[in-house]
Amino acid sequence: MTSSETVFASPSRNSVLTSVKGQLLVATAELNGTPFERAVIYMVSHDENGAMGVMVNKPLPSIQFTDIVKSMNIEEMMQAGVGIGLKRQPIIMKGGPVDNNRGFVLHSGEYSIPGTIRVNDEVGLSATVEIVSDIARGTGPRNMNFCLGYAGWAPHQLDDELHGNGWLVVPGAKHIVFDLPHDKRYTAATRALGVNALNFMDMVGEA
Repeated sequence: MTSSETVFASPSRNSVLTSVKGQLLVATAELNGTPFERAVIYMVSHDENGAMGVMVNKPLPSIQFTDIVKSMNIEEMMQAGVGIGLKRQPIIMKGGPVDNNRGFVLHSGEYSIPGTIRVNDEVGLSATVEIVSDIARGTGPRNMNFCLGYAGWAPHQLDDELHGNGWLVVPGAKHIVFDLPHDKRYTAATRALGVNALNFMDMVGEA
C-alpha cells in the first residue's frame, strides 16, 4: 500500500475511505451555487489531519503574472526570463478560498526546491518566493498551474462531503491537469467517469 492509499476511519461513522491524494475531485450538482460549482480540484493531501487541494479550472482574468511579479519587486528577473526560457506567462487560477492572496504552484515533477510537497513522481506543489522567481527567470517548472489560494478541509470534513455526494473522484490524469486548456478540464474529467458533462450536472450520488 502506498502513502497515497492511506485508509482511515472517521470517528463519526463506521465506514472507511481511501485517501484521494493525487486524484481529482469533480463537483456534482450538490455544489451548484457555491464557489465550487463545476470545480475540478487536484488533491495534494488527504489524511486524518484533513485535506488540501487546488482548483485547476477557474482562471482569474483580472490578475496577470506580471502583477504578481511587480508586487514582489522582481520585474528585472522577468525581463531576463523572456530571453532565457519564459515563453509565456502562466495563467493565474483561483485555487480556493483559503489564503487567496498567496500563490500555490501545482507543477510537474521534474521541478523541486526546498519546501516542495511531492504528491507523487509526476506532480508537486510549491508555495515559496523561490518558485515565483524561477518562473520569472524562465527556469521554473515545465508545466504548472499558478493558483491563488487553496481548498482546505478539516479532519474528516471531506469524507463527509464525499459521503454526501458533493464530489466524485477521478484519477489525477496528468494530461487533464497540465495539457488541456482550463476550460476543457471539467468536460475531460466527467468523460473520465464515463458520463457526458451536460448530463453530469444532474447526477447526484452516481459513480
